[in-house]
Amino acid sequence: MSRFLLPLLASLPLAASAQDGGQLFATYCAACHGANGEGAMNGQFPPLSGSPWPLGNPDRAIKIVLHGLQGPVEVNGRTWNLEMPPQGAALPDEHIAAILTYVRSSWGNKADAVTPDRVKSIRAALANRSESWKAPEILKLHPLEVTPPLSDLISYVYDGTWKNPPDFTTLKPVATEEEHKGLISLKKVGKKDHFGVVWEGGLSLPADGDYEFLFDADDGGRLILDGKTLAEVKGIGPIDSRAVQVSEKSTKGPHKLRVEYYEFEGQEEIRVAWRKNGAPGWTWLSDAKSGGSAKKWPDIPIEATAGRTAIYRNFIKGTTARGIGFGFPGGVNLAWSADHLQPELIWTGKFMDGGHHWTDRGQGAEPPAGENVVALSSTETMPKDARFKGYKLDPKGNPTFSMTIGSQRLLDSWKPGTLQGKPALVRTLTLVGQGNPLSLTLSDKAPVALVSGSDYTLGSTTLLHLDAGKIETQGSSAILKLTPGQPVTVTYGWK
Repeated sequence: MSRFLLPLLASLPLAASAQDGGQLFATYCAACHGANGEGAMNGQFPPLSGSPWPLGNPDRAIKIVLHGLQGPVEVNGRTWNLEMPPQGAALPDEHIAAILTYVRSSWGNKADAVTPDRVKSIRAALANRSESWKAPEILKLHPLEVTPPLSDLISYVYDGTWKNPPDFTTLKPVATEEEHKGLISLKKVGKKDHFGVVWEGGLSLPADGDYEFLFDADDGGRLILDGKTLAEVKGIGPIDSRAVQVSEKSTKGPHKLRVEYYEFEGQEEIRVAWRKNGAPGWTWLSDAKSGGSAKKWPDIPIEATAGRTAIYRNFIKGTTARGIGFGFPGGVNLAWSADHLQPELIWTGKFMDGGHHWTDRGQGAEPPAGENVVALSSTETMPKDARFKGYKLDPKGNPTFSMTIGSQRLLDSWKPGTLQGKPALVRTLTLVGQGNPLSLTLSDKAPVALVSGSDYTLGSTTLLHLDAGKIETQGSSAILKLTPGQPVTVTYGWK
């Protein structure tokens, strides 16, 4: 095909080169699409090798060469926002036919030859067209015949509770399914927590050389190529913060790919991609995609220092736009929503990575950087007349949130502590003013179960202790009744 951005005006004598598609391609097209069809400058321009755009119905490619194409254009999961100038005035029908025939039969592409008569008929039919094509317009006329990124893909679903990758070869799947779209996806699993999935299929690489593979998961798993484990994400934690990117020398042609995944609790997601070494964009094998790189920003760890609690006021994944993060000494953390007037996430280990929002004020939400993330709630459960009145910090940076509920005031104070000898979050709730007791929702996402006395479990990883009162369940909600003038301390710990 022709160059993007700057049209190459050099030409070859028509009589000597009308059928020399390779030479014509090198003259008019290779400067942008690359001599190997993989996109010049390590993929700064769209590839033609392995791309569905020049294949299938040739009318699509003919029209693009004749009239040009304006971005954005997506090829194999990556988007280019460039402009390909029209070449109809510079190239006769014979040259266009020869170039497209070469492209459709090179670098592993397999499609029928394009005839000069077909180019001639389309040129005549569109003689009055003057503007370039845009992707939605031409794809509506000529949809892509997309080859699945993975061939013969089969998924195996398992029931189980794991905090590290298990040996799936010793387990029996509860469901097996052919994945005809050839994409690694969790959309049809039908489970939220305590399950695993293994995908097996064929991955075809376009050439011998060095490749990079990207693997990321919430919670974890393995990426295996031809029986060799390339990447592994262990433990329990969110997507993005533990992405693994590895290099591997490989050969052209088919390879056996196996992807293992397990989900403990909370959110579930998996990302898998590959690219030629040094190329700027990824070819995605999963329906979930990141921004195109395993690491887009430098690491800027935010943590408690000198015994003082750290604060993060940018967007946090898993809570609302006005979520406020607190990283306490001892490696226990909180995200409290000023929209819903309640805590929504607690977790252990690392607090937050400020690289995303502190480097270039990137859009989107940053996930907690630690592990054992517990979602307490994601909806408003306070009374309708509740109003947020801000928060104050004690000398060590520990917050007390203040809310009014009618004529009463609720104070919600947090600080670090211990439970059963391990770091914990200590929460003191104080209802002030005359009025009725308040039914406060402690959690409507993680189930609460009584162990004995004042000790409870919260989900399967977290412990909860009350110094007074008791928790009642109403459907999926765990309710604590607060009496005016009688503070209650709730301690959250981890097993």
